[in-house]
Amino acid sequence: MSVHPGAWWVWALVLAGAAAATTNLLVLALLLTAICLVVACCAGDAAPFRLYLVVAAVVVVVRVVFRVVFPAGGGSAVLTLPAVRLGPLELFGTVTAEALLSGLAGGLQLAVVILAVGAAHTLADVLDLLKHAPPALAGVSTALVIAVSVFPSLGRSVVDVRRASRLRGASRRLRGLRATVIPVLEGTMDRSLALAAAMEARGYGSHAATLPVGDSGPSASIRPGEQGAATSTATARSWAQPACVLTAVACVALAAYGLFDSAWPGWSPVVLTVAAVLALGSASRLDRSARRTVYRPRRWTLASTAVVVSAVTSAVLLLVAVPAVIRQPPAVLAPGATSVTALSVLPDLTVLALLAPLVAAVPALFPSLDRWRRS
Repeated sequence: MSVHPGAWWVWALVLAGAAAATTNLLVLALLLTAICLVVACCAGDAAPFRLYLVVAAVVVVVRVVFRVVFPAGGGSAVLTLPAVRLGPLELFGTVTAEALLSGLAGGLQLAVVILAVGAAHTLADVLDLLKHAPPALAGVSTALVIAVSVFPSLGRSVVDVRRASRLRGASRRLRGLRATVIPVLEGTMDRSLALAAAMEARGYGSHAATLPVGDSGPSASIRPGEQGAATSTATARSWAQPACVLTAVACVALAAYGLFDSAWPGWSPVVLTVAAVLALGSASRLDRSARRTVYRPRRWTLASTAVVVSAVTSAVLLLVAVPAVIRQPPAVLAPGATSVTALSVLPDLTVLALLAPLVAAVPALFPSLDRWRRS
């Protein structure tokens, strides 16, 4: 089944937001399982996803080690290490089970976010997604397409230069770094100049003067007052459109920060996301000069809708139907220490909390349904 690349990114972002709203270990583990299952069933080549798995595992380990080095909160002690005081900081000391499980929960939250983005990058073609960007983001999408296209060639260039240097007997130490960096930079500059010349030949960056609809040629006359009003309107739009895009980017960044900061109110990420969507809509309405055509655009199919609905349904069930005491267990406070989440080895889990993350794994059934339909 053909799925629009935007549907996979919406699916991933919704699951990342749902993971940020829970610290239940079993729920986070089920979300990780759902993401890995979808990638294993729907991805034609899951090799890029392995890097995200490694990064997610490293993040979990670092979060747990951080709780060992900087113990906080009360609870049952499981390990006592010699305390080391460095000024106002006290390292090591008594490590509690609640601190370790809290670090594990925080690491799993970040792991779900990393794997969700990795799944979207593996399942959806980034170049295909950027082709469907709105005309207001034509410059940004063009830059991203160039970056995504050039980065693999840069990696291949580094590998080729290092292989050639080793064949010539160059040193693998820092002395051989110069023999690798200089040819790579030289090749990168050559490719950049060739790309710039090709883009200039195709008219990228040019702004052709456009006539009003009723004019038939360059001899058409425009009144001075109308010309001044048109110029001022065009100037205002040229300033307003980048401002709307920057506002949308800032709102998205603040919303992502608010998801992982408990001091922010729960409604702030939703409001900031809505503000980002409105800002992007305003930017699209302001910029009417860019006209883009897409060769064989990917259609939004029923499977794309099912992917988005599965993620939204999973997040709604998790945030609305699952009690807050299961999603976010209460905190344990200790005098003179920061709070940690009171987690048990086997957290409480209702049937609905068990099913909510698994709803996101519905897209994993698409290949089986496709084979059954063909047979």
